[in-house]
Amino acid sequence: MIRKMLPLIIISLLVLPAGAKAASEWGQAVTVYGAGLEDNRELLDATGEILGATEEDKVEYVRSDDVEKYLGVTYDDSILKSSIRILQKDAGAGLDITVDESMGQITEITEETYKNALLTSGITDAEVVIGAAEDVTGESALAGIYKAYEVQGEEIDPQRTQNAQDELETISGIAEENSNSEGFSQEQLNKAITEIKIQVIEAGGNLSEGEIRSIVDEQLKANGLEDVLSQEQIDRIMVIIINIQESGLFQSEEADRLLESSKGLIDEITSSEGFQDAKEAAEDLGKDIQESGAWESFKNAVADFFKAIVDFFRSLF
Repeated sequence: MIRKMLPLIIISLLVLPAGAKAASEWGQAVTVYGAGLEDNRELLDATGEILGATEEDKVEYVRSDDVEKYLGVTYDDSILKSSIRILQKDAGAGLDITVDESMGQITEITEETYKNALLTSGITDAEVVIGAAEDVTGESALAGIYKAYEVQGEEIDPQRTQNAQDELETISGIAEENSNSEGFSQEQLNKAITEIKIQVIEAGGNLSEGEIRSIVDEQLKANGLEDVLSQEQIDRIMVIIINIQESGLFQSEEADRLLESSKGLIDEITSSEGFQDAKEAAEDLGKDIQESGAWESFKNAVADFFKAIVDFFRSLF
């Protein structure tokens, strides 16, 4: 009997609903251009082509006051040129981000860093294209994504967008500071921070500072970064995680979706060429980077689940 029940139990485990309600899929995509393109038709058209914009899209511009509102930083409109196209999807679709650098490079922010920041802001299910027709730092793109939700009449929590910006700046800053450090890559850092979030959520999302620090130290070690980052840099990561927890995200109705999307991001990072290069470099230094802490957590959860089943049936006899 137990053997016959196990397949049904496994299916139930894998398809249980998250119980959280996300924004419904939009019927219309939103394209948001940087305000610096507004008076430059050539760059504007080229950017629209990169983004895959259509005549049916809602169109808006992200301006300096939007950047200040959502990110807490100030830029002149003339330098805002990174642009986005976004379509919100139904819950469970996941977050699909493409950074198109066919015409201009995004010089300071990687695709994984954008994704980490958006997950922190609570955006877990959407198709996003980010691009520019000339080289840009890419910092205004996040504000453009938040502006798109405003255009669609949906609210984004300013505390979460600020946390997302702080996370993006911290990851980018630490990456720049360690650009010449042996044994460091931004892929390792993104993976470590994502796995920290996963562990905090799985531990209940309301941990003490000491408990968070233990998780941070554990994941930095698992990703070969314990002897690379300075204590000041580690403390900056601590601040990010504590602030996200204080925003309530790790215990909110979006927590389950954040968990699944974060595990998806881990899979993307570990399958990337940059991560494989980092893993090989770490091995040359006598270190090992774990492929996926998220997968290990899943396996442990399944093992605990089946142990509970066995214990339950034993108790019947």
